[in-house]
Amino acid sequence: MAKDTSNAESANRRAGLLKDQVRLVKRKNCDRYEIVSIPDNLSFEKGFFVVIRACQLLVQKNEGLIMIGVAGPSGAGKTVFTEKILSFMPSVAVISMDNYNDASRIVDGNFDDPRLTDYDTLLKNINDLKAGKPADVPIYDFKSSSRVGFRNLEVPSSRILIIEGIYALSEKLRPLLDLRVSVTGGVHFDLVKRVLRDIQRAGQEPSEIIHQISETVCFLYNFC
Repeated sequence: MAKDTSNAESANRRAGLLKDQVRLVKRKNCDRYEIVSIPDNLSFEKGFFVVIRACQLLVQKNEGLIMIGVAGPSGAGKTVFTEKILSFMPSVAVISMDNYNDASRIVDGNFDDPRLTDYDTLLKNINDLKAGKPADVPIYDFKSSSRVGFRNLEVPSSRILIIEGIYALSEKLRPLLDLRVSVTGGVHFDLVKRVLRDIQRAGQEPSEIIHQISETVCFLYNFC
């Protein structure tokens, strides 16, 4: 009896089409390549495939550090997505922008204002890694709302650095990125994840978290 291979063939065709969408283009006035933007919304798994394929192509074509920005609303799944990449490529280095919070800049209790980010230290860390030097990456404690120390980050053997954060695609970082990834999980999904996370991490009350998201996070992410 002949086997029904239609499903397998269909899956292979879809994978092939997705693979074909991952293309390189040379930057203007630069000897580096970047990934051509894919306008379609992709599922978590398809997005993961695209990023892995993009990393392979970028490492082949570009010298030095390959920088990937993973951005999206709070609770959208950026960290889960990044951790999945790490499980597949453990030699990738990750910098979380949460650790660059500067509590002295907080206005009206808004911990998600992009002005809270210590870009001076972040850019110094990035430039050190690009120069082949280790970087002293800050460690931020959410319960005390303060920087509690630093960790030493070596240049990754994979040459791939992921910058993960709400504003990882901000104007200050975009020119440095070889690949830009936007992760969205839907408003309700994001809200539930954010509430559960902040109760555990920062000890905030649910009502306080929901007010902060509705009044500041969504607005700033969409319009900053």
